[in-house]
Amino acid sequence: MRQPPWHMLPQFDRQENVRLNGLRKLQRFAFLCATLLLATPASGLSFKEAVARALSNDPAFLAAQANLSASRERITQAAADNFIQGSISASTSNNRREYTTRTSPPPANVPLEAYNMSSAQLSFTQPLWRHSSMIAFSQSKLGWQQADHQLHAAGQDMLVRLTQAWFDSMQACDNVQAADAQVQTAQQQLELSQRANAKGILSRTELEDARARHEQALAEQAMAQSELEIKLGALEQIIGPLELSPPKLSDDYPSPQMGADTLEHWLAIAEENNPALLAAQSGLDAANEEVRKQQAGYEPTLDLVASYGKTSQAAGITGGQAGFDSYVGSVGLQFNMPLSVGGGQSAKVREALALKDKAMQELIAARRQARMSVKEAWYTWRASAVRETSSHQAVISAELNRKGAESARERGIKSDIDVLQAAQQLSIAQRDWHKARYDSILNNLKLQAACGQLDAESVIALGRVFADN
Repeated sequence: MRQPPWHMLPQFDRQENVRLNGLRKLQRFAFLCATLLLATPASGLSFKEAVARALSNDPAFLAAQANLSASRERITQAAADNFIQGSISASTSNNRREYTTRTSPPPANVPLEAYNMSSAQLSFTQPLWRHSSMIAFSQSKLGWQQADHQLHAAGQDMLVRLTQAWFDSMQACDNVQAADAQVQTAQQQLELSQRANAKGILSRTELEDARARHEQALAEQAMAQSELEIKLGALEQIIGPLELSPPKLSDDYPSPQMGADTLEHWLAIAEENNPALLAAQSGLDAANEEVRKQQAGYEPTLDLVASYGKTSQAAGITGGQAGFDSYVGSVGLQFNMPLSVGGGQSAKVREALALKDKAMQELIAARRQARMSVKEAWYTWRASAVRETSSHQAVISAELNRKGAESARERGIKSDIDVLQAAQQLSIAQRDWHKARYDSILNNLKLQAACGQLDAESVIALGRVFADN
């Protein structure tokens, strides 16, 4: 587990190191965007630009970034409780005083005095032993670790969600192209059926069947267009408003290969590096510190206190006396021993123990989710790799069939409708092949993200996936 670069009470320059460490992380992630300039499409929105937009628009990532900033400030707050505290106070008041002497008989006139009294004091307190404050500082560092892991997880999740939405948009475009080809074929078939029916060589039933297929093709085309708009809308949820014609997937881009790494290999990596799991572990460590902090509430505290003050009063302490100026300086130790007050501290300890149990269950859930994410990505990647091979063979077969239909048409053996049908089958085969490739690439990224290994090379490779339209 990564450790912050401090172990004792921080100096002011260490606080700056905390801030710079967080900035460096964001700078490294922003560098991933810049590297995508290696391959950007000539038209439309490039993937590099999509990542840059997501960094500044995705709410989940920005929330994790703000949480990290807040956790850094909590470290400073916790450290401040262990440093010297100073304060200055001042007050002034106008007073009226009446006094009588206890004589018999009482005096006929009661003396009346009107005077001003003012005071100012400078006080300092240096904690010498406050165990709960020391534990709170250690707890704040664990909170920073947790927020750091959460930001790492949010960045990887954002990239996976962006890629998913990007591929979904391209798949929707493929569906539109396949639907257009189907409409074109159905239109040609309907026109041929109408001419055949007019010549009396095709029954009315067969004509209506051709018309039904044409209407079905139009309906599927409309559905494909609607799906494309919906997928682009999902992409906008991550990167903001856009005008996008997604580029096609380069046929020359090699899909990631599974290699010899087993599922157990990836599970072991996830156990050590899954950012959500590491965040949950830091959360449990912080909960343990909270228990210690509340238990330390029963312990005494010892402070070094010093003060210097001046009091000015225009009249004496008793009636008839002259005014005075008083200067008092003091240095001493202040000991405080908490006593039971209504069981409040005991309730705080029990609350901390309950929150510790909650953090433990969250850690168990995070570990199970990490394993599930690895298994899901690994098995889906394996299946998509097999599907990609078979669908690519289907593309080769459909391409040969289309070329054969065109050659047969030139020799008068087949008609235009046969060529259109072959082209339609090729479009469907290419759509299925692209879908398998999208799934293969995406699940490889999901596997890397589940293992905390979605690095710059993976992001650069994404920039090379897309070809110009």
